[in-house]
Amino acid sequence: MTGAVGTDARWTLAIDHGTTATVGAWADVDPRDGWVRVGPVAVDGSTSMPSAVLSRPDGAVLAGRPALEAGAQDPAAALLRTRPHLAASTGGPPELLTQWPRPTTAVDVATALIAKVVRAEAERRRTLPSVVVLLHPAWWSTPAREALRTAGQAALSAIPLTTPDQLELLDSPRAAAHRLGGHGRLLVVDIGGAATELAVVDRAGDGTGSVAAVRSVNVGAEVLDDALAQLVLDRAPPMLAARVRFGGDLEAHRAWYRLRAAVREAKEGLGAAGQVTVALPVLPPENPGYGVVALDHTDLGGMLGPGLEEIAQGIDALVSTLTGPRPAMLARGGLAEMPRIREWLAERTGFGLAHGGDPGAVSAFGPASGAAAWAAERLGLGRR
Repeated sequence: MTGAVGTDARWTLAIDHGTTATVGAWADVDPRDGWVRVGPVAVDGSTSMPSAVLSRPDGAVLAGRPALEAGAQDPAAALLRTRPHLAASTGGPPELLTQWPRPTTAVDVATALIAKVVRAEAERRRTLPSVVVLLHPAWWSTPAREALRTAGQAALSAIPLTTPDQLELLDSPRAAAHRLGGHGRLLVVDIGGAATELAVVDRAGDGTGSVAAVRSVNVGAEVLDDALAQLVLDRAPPMLAARVRFGGDLEAHRAWYRLRAAVREAKEGLGAAGQVTVALPVLPPENPGYGVVALDHTDLGGMLGPGLEEIAQGIDALVSTLTGPRPAMLARGGLAEMPRIREWLAERTGFGLAHGGDPGAVSAFGPASGAAAWAAERLGLGRR
């Protein structure tokens, strides 16, 4: 690694490898006052990196935004949404996701993404972190956690002056609760790309905590993106829709890839603006020129409604197993950023929203920053 001279006891790093995006956060000691501070890692100019990896025939491995963009020309080589395969690890030989242009597993994908985040922040600081924390859902099995650990160890092994001892694992609900702070029970609702994780965390006054109950609901942002993309095709010229859905040729695959990416970007504006247009992929002869399809709030609501109700029912089922006072609810994740989603969940379930006046607690890097601070405290960094 260019310029890195060794570990630095003044900072820690945490990485949240999600289904759709991977984010990192650091914690260090502010030299002006001695307090620990946290912040997001910037990779390729952004604080959120697509969880995409692409191997080229020349042997180069692209990770993050470059991989996502390169996939527009070679969709078959782009590995996206691979974290569920990591979660399904059984302890045996890892599942091969592709054989071409090189055999690749979900562990390999996680390795490339973790290494890119570590290198990005280490090169910015010109030092290495004392600890790297990898986040995982609380419900993951031991084999799944060990697969993630293997990916982290492989990433560090490729970076000089690092050792496996620098790696820690922490579940996301406790990391999110640590970022929020406080004590007592907290219901963490994390609407991810593949699923929604529900967990009740018992927070202790000393900053530690334990997971009292956990449940996974099969509702995530990626399913919504797929449904919106199919809705766009329903409204597109029939010949174009048929070619994209059933063509099977390289240009049809490229068209679906571009459409899926356009829908993902448009979805963010749809929640805020109420109406967006999605560009149809140019695909001669069925669609030789520019065209668009409009989506509005009613389209989004019709698809979100059943999923949110399923999450609410999952919350009811989870907390029904517990005794004591009702915990406050920390709702986060990509879909939770849309207007009124948190408020709807609070009204439907009767749980008050918790954010402690800290917008970072519900941000994309909230759990990662909580994990980085957790690691810094374990090392005794900063003022007490």
